[in-house]
Amino acid sequence: MKFIIKLFPILLFGVILPFSISQAQNSEKSDPLQRGSKALQFQISDNFNLDSFSGTTFSYKRQLSDVHAKRIGLSFNNRYNWRNFPDSNTNREASNLDLNIGIDYTWMNYTNPDSEIKFFYGYGPGIDFGLDKSIQEETGRKSTSQDTFYGISGLGYAGVEWFFQSSMSLHAEYQASIQVNHRREKATAELNGTEDVNKSNSTSINLGGDGVRFGLSVYF
Repeated sequence: MKFIIKLFPILLFGVILPFSISQAQNSEKSDPLQRGSKALQFQISDNFNLDSFSGTTFSYKRQLSDVHAKRIGLSFNNRYNWRNFPDSNTNREASNLDLNIGIDYTWMNYTNPDSEIKFFYGYGPGIDFGLDKSIQEETGRKSTSQDTFYGISGLGYAGVEWFFQSSMSLHAEYQASIQVNHRREKATAELNGTEDVNKSNSTSINLGGDGVRFGLSVYF
């Protein structure tokens, strides 16, 4: 038997999107990029997976002028998986929790706000946190592995935005970042009451692109 929980992104999307569309319909603006305009954005990465909702990002954006804006984003990937094996003679069970959260704060700039297709770029800092924990149990034996990491990053992106309505737009952007992550790993094995624990720590620097993100923006 298999049991998976991965509802949080779906519930959040189901609450935010109808609310933002309602606000946009009540606030039709001739110039959505005017100072004080706000937007809610939903993005997916090019490796988006409907099974896990990995690569999703929700953002809040506020225009400082027609060419400058600030944006705060929340990205996540979450899953809990539990399985048992009723046909096994060892009463085996396995569970896995995978949680990754990232928050970024960036400054955006539009290069041609009066054009139908608007080009933009942005930059800023970000923080990340992740937890991956798995447990396997069977008669007389239990093994647990836990991997946690946290890190900081500097990121930049560039893209295009097209307004198909006065308060709604589609956009695509490419993002790259440099990240410094610290990781802690712990593995525990229990056999007939005897426990063996192994721990390790590591620090890594990652530089590269995060692929293309496609998104919908709703202004109000």
